[in-house]
Amino acid sequence: MIEELGGVTTQLISLALDASLLRHEVIANNIANVDTPGYQVKSLRFDEQLSGFTSLLRHAEDSSLSAQIESVKANLSEGGSLVVSENETVQLDREMVKLTENTLRYQAILKAAGKRGELLSMAI
Repeated sequence: MIEELGGVTTQLISLALDASLLRHEVIANNIANVDTPGYQVKSLRFDEQLSGFTSLLRHAEDSSLSAQIESVKANLSEGGSLVVSENETVQLDREMVKLTENTLRYQAILKAAGKRGELLSMAI
């Protein structure tokens, strides 16, 4: 029911929050392994998954866009194919910056979702 009320926007917000959560887990794993010999930094390659959405948003109807979102969400929930190893060691300062950036992004998405909810509430 909520997805019907919010449409594709609600699905995109949910997808962005899921991606942010997985990115947070990857960064936390990197930080936890900062002193592990031979450990290579892992990163989330999710942005490439979203690159095709721009053209879809302009030309697609909600049902095809919704199907595309569900496909990306399924790939995100598996996570394994999106998390890749880099050929470098963990730099704690860089990981802390990534963690802060990801936290701010997550908070911004939540705030935007709340504002959208307020607008829907007023409309109802």
